[in-house]
Amino acid sequence: MKLVLVIPTYWGRRGGEPMRDEDACYDHPTCLDQEGTLGRALESIGVLSHPDLRVLVVGAAVAEELEREMEERASSIVNRYRGRYPLAFLGPSALRRVKDLLRDEAGNEVAEVLELRGYSNIRNVCLAAACGLGAEAAVLFDDDEVYEDPDYLLKVEEVLGKEFHGRFVGALAGVYVNADGSVYLPPQKDWVFSCWPSVESMNAALAIIEEADELRITPWVFGGNMVVHRELIMKVAFDPRITRGEDIDYLINARMLGYQFYLHPGLRIRHLPPPKTAPLWRRFREDVDRFIYTREKISSRLPEGWIRVRPEELDPYPGRFLREDLEDLIFKTCVLMGLSYLSQGDERGFRESMANLNRKQVVLDGTPPALAYADFLNRYRACVETVAASGRIQAFLESLYN
Repeated sequence: MKLVLVIPTYWGRRGGEPMRDEDACYDHPTCLDQEGTLGRALESIGVLSHPDLRVLVVGAAVAEELEREMEERASSIVNRYRGRYPLAFLGPSALRRVKDLLRDEAGNEVAEVLELRGYSNIRNVCLAAACGLGAEAAVLFDDDEVYEDPDYLLKVEEVLGKEFHGRFVGALAGVYVNADGSVYLPPQKDWVFSCWPSVESMNAALAIIEEADELRITPWVFGGNMVVHRELIMKVAFDPRITRGEDIDYLINARMLGYQFYLHPGLRIRHLPPPKTAPLWRRFREDVDRFIYTREKISSRLPEGWIRVRPEELDPYPGRFLREDLEDLIFKTCVLMGLSYLSQGDERGFRESMANLNRKQVVLDGTPPALAYADFLNRYRACVETVAASGRIQAFLESLYN
């Protein structure tokens, strides 16, 4: 099986320079004046055993004015590992060339599907590039992780694209292993989140790993440890209106289109994330927005032929946050967060925490989310179909390995 292992790498401002309001929000982008984790991730790929593997690093910056320096820093790290295995770097300048070719062959609307801003858009670039490189499957990996199992890809090949209990296995979810060897999140100790049961719900979801000795359908997936068969690459897109939690949203999109993700308990990756950098209120806003949007997406009008996904099918996580009491959970947490900021004398933090109470009117613009996603999906499918058929785009992507 021809595999393309795609690694998005996120870069922010220099150390000590605060995040700006207009910056894209990522959990822990690498500062431009620091080494970051990309080299460690690339080093770990050397343990994998596979005869037909290509690796593609996709670089994104939090702001457009940082892109040139980001490309220089990220590509210099990538270049250290060239020769160990087929490896290339795709950043904003290379993506501009791909989009120019797309415009020539399919028009501007199709070309504009590909953007390097926001988790969902970046993941779509990863899928489209893998498709253009002839991948039978895209292996999604993040730069704050390391491989330790030489047989990881062999385990993928054993099941992906085959049938399990009469159903097509088109997508696999793997497991994150923490530095201490546990798969669970540490208990939430911050009183601000005493009414926001995310850790408890996620750990309840992770508990299914302990019960699993074979593939099983899963309600969650980690974006840095998932594998997507070409059939799904061509039919299912990440939703660009989801700026955080794009991995689980992709799982939901796949379900609405008739595909399931399967948890493979043997696909384990060590997760070693640096500290998060965005303000707490900003990170919580991303969660508020995605749960409001996703709840509306699965409950409102669907395109003809799509399958409705119900919250209980996604229990315990993210289903816990897709019910009628979501606003109550948000209200209590915003109040507690605002009080915390006030106690620290941080007036802006207080204001922004309170502003998170009114996100519903910002997130929902009147268009049923599933219909909006369907419109984007049509353009995405035209995009990947063009990439798959275009000799010029394929030749350009191949040239990145020279």
